[in-house]
Amino acid sequence: MKERIINLIKLLSILFIFFNIGYIISFIFLKLGFNLEDFSSTGAAYADALISIILFLLILSLYYKSFKNDYTEFKINLNKNIKKCFILFGVLLLVKLGASVITSILAEILKVDFAQSDNQNLLEGLIKVVPIMMIISSVIIAPVIEEGIFRLGFRKVIKNPTIYVLISGLIFGVMHVFPTEHSLVLAILQSVIYVSLGVALACIYLKEKNIYFVIIPHALNNLLGIVAALIFL
Repeated sequence: MKERIINLIKLLSILFIFFNIGYIISFIFLKLGFNLEDFSSTGAAYADALISIILFLLILSLYYKSFKNDYTEFKINLNKNIKKCFILFGVLLLVKLGASVITSILAEILKVDFAQSDNQNLLEGLIKVVPIMMIISSVIIAPVIEEGIFRLGFRKVIKNPTIYVLISGLIFGVMHVFPTEHSLVLAILQSVIYVSLGVALACIYLKEKNIYFVIIPHALNNLLGIVAALIFL
């Protein structure tokens, strides 16, 4: 019981920081005499990288023991486990493809002009400005942060598998879309793909019980997105 309360405090603390760190950093910069809104695109990109690094270090600090133990187990059959991660990455691609088809059908039925989420547009804008930094951030840092919170952190608190999968997937998906300037209907449609991926990752973590089996496929998925963005931008 005591351990579960500690894990709940950890999760609530990191969720608060995760969703508010932009405001916290902006406040600190203002106190130092800098306004982030006056920064150039490059300056804003570096500020975003700073936020990601802070979150990355916080996640590793909060769940250090779990990351360490899982890595010890993962590297025992490293080659086999890496191959499994690529298979799981393939599963994510199938889930994304299926969710995309469903989204397209729903958009057609609802007569909605589908558009990319604000989050995706922001990422593509940053890729144009600092591509190397975005590769590091999206492929290495972001998967550790997001899987550390939404898979590892949530699982330590939510013991019911079904509730865990639903909440983990739903919050993961919604936070990639909201807040947004798009209509509510369009935002919900945009959430379908992200929620589907979140649910898939939660199911994988439930089955494998090792954080690296979700971090690596997540990283490969982000890498594919970065490469596609670099090619088509």
